[in-house]
Amino acid sequence: MVMLNEKLLIGVIQTSLDDVAAWQRSTETDQWQRSVQISKHEEKRARKEIRHFLSSLNNMDGEPDVIVFPELSVPLGFERRLRSIAEGMQTIIIAGLDYQIENISPPTVSNEAIIVVPRKLRGKRISQKTESRRIGKTYPSPAEKKKLNEINVRFQSRPTVWLFESDTLGSFGVAVCYDFLDIDRIALYRDKIQTLFILAYNRDTNTFHHSAEAIARMVFCNVVVCNCGRFGGSLAISPYRESYERTIYNHCGLELPNAQLIQLPLRSLAAHQKSGIDTKTYKSLPPGFDK
Repeated sequence: MVMLNEKLLIGVIQTSLDDVAAWQRSTETDQWQRSVQISKHEEKRARKEIRHFLSSLNNMDGEPDVIVFPELSVPLGFERRLRSIAEGMQTIIIAGLDYQIENISPPTVSNEAIIVVPRKLRGKRISQKTESRRIGKTYPSPAEKKKLNEINVRFQSRPTVWLFESDTLGSFGVAVCYDFLDIDRIALYRDKIQTLFILAYNRDTNTFHHSAEAIARMVFCNVVVCNCGRFGGSLAISPYRESYERTIYNHCGLELPNAQLIQLPLRSLAAHQKSGIDTKTYKSLPPGFDK
């Protein structure tokens, strides 16, 4: 009988991509693409940094089940390499991609993440081939929308909620940045997941920290926020009973790129979601959660 892993090992990579340097803002009508595609210099640096941090995780004690990158942190041309890395490390990779140009006239872009699931996880074959899926962002943040409007670029919304299920890694959801604050989306995950991953490029780190605390309690799951290194604030929270145990990871401070391997509860959390009896370890289930 296949059982959930006791713990979920997550590699959180907080890259240093700087939006001012990476996306060269231009108000010229025929130059709008420069404002939504990472510059060649920053793309080269991003590739080098990604390889460095993946190598760092590969040399740590313990093998990550999932590796997470921030919103907009991975150049589109790196996707194929990302698939190869996922296969080699036998780990799931969830990464925020650079803007995808959807249309030239009128100028339209989308903001997506990619999840790569390799054929094998820790030596166990789970599928015939490596698979990847795109996770679109539904709502641009006000600042993001303003920047796009200034260069007359439209945002293509992707109003789809994904639910991923694994016999060993449990059920998890993925949302891109501002979608984290979408109450309807969060409500759909209630009673369905053990872990929620948020890929962010967010300067308001306090709001995301408070939201993670609340959602960990209301959806009753692990919440992992992977933010860019420019603003910091990547964190992981679990709904443990004792307050000092709930924040598993919190990387604060500006301009601090980092890679960290963290452990989150899985098997015992899933059991408590079903029974609600392990109140010595976890908080009580929220109202209406009982089956």
